[in-house]
Order: sequence, then C-alpha cells, then structure tokens
Amino acid sequence: MATTKIWKVEKRLDHVINYATNEEKTKNNYSKYGMDEFDSIRQVMTYATNPDKTEKLFYTTGINCEVKDAVKQMQFVKIFYRKENGILAFHAYQSFNEGEVTPEIAHEIGVKLANEMWGDRFQVVVSTHLNTQHIHNHFVINSVSFKDGKKYYSNLTNTALLRKISDEICEEYGLSVLKEKICKSGINFENFYKKSMRDSDYYKFAKEDIDYAIEHSWTYKEFLKRLKEMGYEVYFRANKISVRMYPHKRNIRIERAFGEEYSIENIQNKICSRYPSREEVIKPKTYDRRLFYKGSTKKLRKPKGIIALYYYYRYLIKLYTRNNTQYKLTPKMREEVKKMDEYSEKIRFLCKYKIETMSDVDNVKEKKQEEMQNILNTRNRLYYKRQKLDNENEKDSVTKEIINVTSVLQKVRKEIRLCDDIYDSVPRMKKQIKEVDEKENENAKEKKLKEKKKKVRRYER
Repeated sequence: MATTKIWKVEKRLDHVINYATNEEKTKNNYSKYGMDEFDSIRQVMTYATNPDKTEKLFYTTGINCEVKDAVKQMQFVKIFYRKENGILAFHAYQSFNEGEVTPEIAHEIGVKLANEMWGDRFQVVVSTHLNTQHIHNHFVINSVSFKDGKKYYSNLTNTALLRKISDEICEEYGLSVLKEKICKSGINFENFYKKSMRDSDYYKFAKEDIDYAIEHSWTYKEFLKRLKEMGYEVYFRANKISVRMYPHKRNIRIERAFGEEYSIENIQNKICSRYPSREEVIKPKTYDRRLFYKGSTKKLRKPKGIIALYYYYRYLIKLYTRNNTQYKLTPKMREEVKKMDEYSEKIRFLCKYKIETMSDVDNVKEKKQEEMQNILNTRNRLYYKRQKLDNENEKDSVTKEIINVTSVLQKVRKEIRLCDDIYDSVPRMKKQIKEVDEKENENAKEKKLKEKKKKVRRYER
C-alpha cells in the first residue's frame, strides 16, 4: 500500500542557499534529519535528487521543468508573477510497502501521480529514493503556477485528492490500498474528496457529457465514440473506464468518481435497456420580417458609471444573452456561459442597488455587513434557545427557523462577495478597455495612412 504526505517550505532563500551549499548537511541521512529540516527549494531539491539515494539521478523526472535547472526555472516563475515571498514550494512523498514495488514501477507511479495532481499548472520534480527498505517517491512542487501565477493551496480537499489519485494509480498496478477511515483528529478525507468533485467544473462537465453520451447512444461502441467526439481521451485501467479532457492532465475514473452505476457493465445495461433519446439539433433563431420597437427610445434611462462599464465590457468580450441553448455545449462554451452568467449576475446586482460609483459599492457593503451581523446574532440566539429545550417538536420548529435564517445569511454573504468582486474587477476592466481603445485607435491611424498612400499613388499616376 502507498501512503502520502505533503508539507510547505517557506524559509528565506539566502539562508537556504547557504544551507544547500554546506556539504556536511546535504550528505546527512534521511533518518537523522526530520521533514522540518528541509526549508527551501534548493535544499529540498538537493535532498530529493541526491545521487546516493536515486542511483546517480537515474530515477528523477522533471514535469514542466528540467531537473538540473529546476530551482532557476521555479524562481523565474515567481519573479515573473511577483510572488517571491511566502511559501516557496511544497514537499510531498509517497511511500510503498517493503518489497511491494520495483524502483522502475515506483518511479512510473510517482510520475503519473505528479502529472495528474499538479502537471497541468505547476512545475514538479519527481525522484525515487532507494536508500531505505521502503522505496519512496519525493515531489518538489513550485508554489506558484506557471500557467496563471496563482498559488497552490495545500488544504484538506487537495490532500484528499492526492490520496485518492495515489490509490487509483496503485490499484491499476495491482498494489494494496489503505482503507478509508476517520483520522484521530476526526477528519474524514472521503467527505473532502466528494466536496472537491462537487466544486470542480471539470468533474461536473465530465458527468454531464457521460450522461449525454449514454442517453444518445445505441451501442456501447457508439457511447465511446461520442465521448471521443466531445474531446475526451478514453482509457481502460483495471477493467474500468477513465476519461481525460485537454488541457487537464487529471484522469477521471468514472466509476470511483460518480458511483457503481458508471461501471462498464452498468453502462452497457443502461444503453441496451431503452431507446436512445432524440439528438438535439442547433436551431438558430431567424426572422422573416423587420422588428419594430414600441414607444420612444428617448425615455429609456441610459446606464451610467459602473453599470455602463459592465455592459460595455460584456459587449467587448462578446458575452450576449442566451436565446437558444437547446443544443449540446462543449466544455469551452460552458465556461464562456458561466462567465456570462457571472457578469449578468453582477449587472443585476448593480441595477438592484443603483450602484454607479465605488463609494456606492462601499456603502452597500457596509449595510450588508451590518445586516449579516444582525442575522448571525439572531441565529446564535436560536442555537442557544434550542439547547435549553427538551421537547423534540419545539426543537424541530427552532431548527426550521435556523435553516431559514441560514438561507438568508447565505444570500447576504453572496452579495458581500459580489461587492468585493466588483471592487477588484473594475480597475482591471478599465485597464483592458483602455488597451482595446488604444489598439482600435492605432488600427484606425494605420487605416488612414494606407488610404493616404493610395491617394498619393493615384495622383502620381
């Protein structure tokens, strides 16, 4: 069985380099120094790729970076995104039972785990250590993504995901897996894994597409064909289906992720037990005659301030209201629709509270924070009241009140988040609009110059 662990590296780089260049310390054994001794990217890298432990660097692999220049490449990403402070990297390991795997298989599993867990966004160095009775993999992960500059968060949800992916890959190789149980701290990682799937668009879209393929297929072969047509790569591991959609590097084993009803046998039974649904076809809305607006456009209120900014920004990025969505959307289209819904929600919020300036945003936020505090006080009083009650019926009625108050609280919190989003996004939107306008002005000037040159050529002729 394989066990996993991950911890952060966050000490100063100048101390790190001094530590890394100290030969006496870099030669120390794993058993002598604990995990907290490795306090920098270079220090961790020196340990993880130690030739004495990896058979002269034979079992080391760089993902999105070169092993020899990994420190420089990771530092370059931090400098590029101006995120040189805080957590520098993450150090993780995956340990196997004694005699359960060969070095080659252990390293292969480690590379697969790193690719599926971090490979689509982060630089990772994978090394397999052979210096102990238990063969184990080390992973050094850059804390800053090379793709978007966002930082990696080693929270309970990601720890649960690391465990699950490790277990899935080990099962594919016929290795034993730890049975899930609640830890001494009371944490159930299975619940955090399920939460990660609920919150992930990648998993949501995959499940929708799999259901769509099942519903619109006559045979099992046609089902697989439809998945491939929708852009999924299909893999068969340990007689189970796994799918992956570019640019993600994480495979989704659909039976584990979505339940036993998505096993190969159950999918075949579903397809054979009924006729497939009729295919949805794109039907663009067309008009045979001219449209007329009733009334005067002069009386219409023209949007001002932030509302006008949002309307114009949505126009520039071509996010329009959906008229006809009766056809199957691709994952990329669904992402765009999600963006459109987010901007539409913000516009409705701005119109609701007639927000035109940043001071209006601050005022609304202050009012909502006061409202939130009042609701929290009310809910706390209800909790206290319920504790004192002995009658079950009375307790149930108070519980219903708590549920109603909580639903109101969630809406208020959402509006506070919208205020924060608007506050953060307005400067960025203004900057982007300015860049677009400048580009359009440059294009207009170039067009005028070309027209002048044409006129000059005509006169010369």
